[in-house]
Amino acid sequence: MHTIQNDESEDCASADYASADCASADSLRQAYGRKVQDLLSQCDAATWIEDLWQMYTGYTVFVQESGYDPRGSDRFVSFRELVFFFQDVGKMEK
Repeated sequence: MHTIQNDESEDCASADYASADCASADSLRQAYGRKVQDLLSQCDAATWIEDLWQMYTGYTVFVQESGYDPRGSDRFVSFRELVFFFQDVGKMEK
């Protein structure tokens, strides 16, 4: 299962971390933000959600035809997290 941890931002608030470590973490978050911005510049969040459902539907049809997938539930959780992400982004767009 994939989860997003927010420990790093909390750690950066503590005096124990050097400012260089926090700057590095901030740079990484900014890089992720630019990648997400690039991704969303292709189309809006609602379109991404629709496309994700179509991809997942095709995947489930394939799995039914090809047999049992032991990682199927893990893939669903990852897929669900992507859909939730784009739903949250869609709320921010409004």
